[in-house]
Amino acid sequence: MSYTNFIKAMELAPKCKFYTTAGGKSEEEIDMSEKKLGISFSPQCKEFYKKYGYLSFFGNEIYGIDPEDDSGILEGNSVAYALNDREEYNLPKEWIPIYDFGDGNMAYLDYSSLNMEKEPSVIMAFYNGDKYEINETLAEDLGDFLLQLVQEQLEN
Repeated sequence: MSYTNFIKAMELAPKCKFYTTAGGKSEEEIDMSEKKLGISFSPQCKEFYKKYGYLSFFGNEIYGIDPEDDSGILEGNSVAYALNDREEYNLPKEWIPIYDFGDGNMAYLDYSSLNMEKEPSVIMAFYNGDKYEINETLAEDLGDFLLQLVQEQLEN
């Protein structure tokens, strides 16, 4: 069911205002990102990176990966963001940032919490100055999270 939601979300996303993707990432870029992060991406995440690379639409940005970007710009790049926050704030290794709510909260793929299809749940958490705190589980997986965002945008 969750893969179905991933497909549905990506079919609906082009109907959103200001829809943009970065084009797909190569197998080499995906492998390099996995090595840098010490994570094996789930099937949905690999498909997302391969086909789309990144997703943006009115008021929403789902981070992509760029394992070779050393510009210091974190926004939009899950690899740079995760590596920076692991070093600076002790971000759990299993958490991969994918979305910034703009209020101090971030959405993370939580690879310590996989469903039956081996997909990570999507959690909302923030750094309280001492450690990361989870506010809530937002979705069972990336597909469910994307579908929520897309449907919310299309309803407005």
